[in-house]
Amino acid sequence: MFGFSKKISPSSLVSNSMTITGTVKSESELYVDGVINGDIDCKVLIVGINGKIKTSLIKVEKIVVYGLVEGNIDAVSVYLGPSARINGNVIHKDISIENGAFISGEVKQKRI
Repeated sequence: MFGFSKKISPSSLVSNSMTITGTVKSESELYVDGVINGDIDCKVLIVGINGKIKTSLIKVEKIVVYGLVEGNIDAVSVYLGPSARINGNVIHKDISIENGAFISGEVKQKRI
């Protein structure tokens, strides 16, 4: 219907009252407004303003951050909102950083 030939998976939500410990994998979008302590491998990750992630590695196609990430990010596309706080390295193809965002670590562009 409506010309969609691909199955669309619903987004997953980690609400602000949730804490997850361990590796998180998803084939779709993950929205985090709670806490994740562990590695993340998904297509799209959105870290809300209340979101807190402590990880050794986030590996995604696209990441949007308004909250806190303590750990390394490996992504094709990175957007850091004005309230974003990153304590770790960021490897990217494309990056957009709003005024007020904070990064403590190296920022490197991928050679694709």
